[in-house]
Amino acid sequence: MSALADEMARLLWWYLLWLMRRPWMKRIQRRWLGWVRESRRQGAVKAVKSQNKLARRWGYKTLRLVMNLLLASVLVTVFYLLTLNLYESGAFQVPVKG
Repeated sequence: MSALADEMARLLWWYLLWLMRRPWMKRIQRRWLGWVRESRRQGAVKAVKSQNKLARRWGYKTLRLVMNLLLASVLVTVFYLLTLNLYESGAFQVPVKG
């Protein structure tokens, strides 16, 4: 399961980075300073730089963890529904000798 989650996280991380490199996204990234008040621009630039640093350091690892949790949740749900279906069909009842 971990290999599948790693592959999903790797592909998702690649697509996120690809999206961030698109020209229209770069234009938005350059223009966002105009949306911030003059008095807060310096702090906003620092905040964005620290968020980018955090994302570069922990983003892929976090995606791997989330993909592992997603696959574990799907697996538990499938087994629960399979067990419930078998129980309702009578597969777990003891045959009565008569």
